[in-house]
Amino acid sequence: MIVDDEVARIGSANINQRSLDGCRDSEIMTTYWHEDYLATDESIPHHDIHGYRLHIWASLAGFMDNSFRKPNDRECVKLMNSIAQRNWEIYLAEESVDMTSHLLPSPFEFMVEAGKEGELRPRRGLYKGRFPDTHGSVLGARWKILPEMLTT
Repeated sequence: MIVDDEVARIGSANINQRSLDGCRDSEIMTTYWHEDYLATDESIPHHDIHGYRLHIWASLAGFMDNSFRKPNDRECVKLMNSIAQRNWEIYLAEESVDMTSHLLPSPFEFMVEAGKEGELRPRRGLYKGRFPDTHGSVLGARWKILPEMLTT
């Protein structure tokens, strides 16, 4: 997780029996920051964490763009959304092809229709709300053995 180009947290945080048991699996996380380079109202920091985010974004997008330097600018947001949408259309297509980037939108959407505001639904374009490659339900399924509280 990278916050405002000034803090990066890297590690694993699995919540499962192996991790919680304490003797079979372990988790580790590290946090990085540089107190001399903190965000202000006018700018984001430009140091190692900023460079790290730019590298990650270029890897996800498949190229580097100057708009990535200012992630809160409308130009950057539009570009990232257009890359994700293009990849989504490729992912949904009948023919399987290699993608040049790894950015996809969430498979969920929030409804905006009157009376249903905020309800979660599968993203438009999914046949019967299922992923096209695995046919698994985007919203998951209720399990008959375990209570819902443990599976959500």
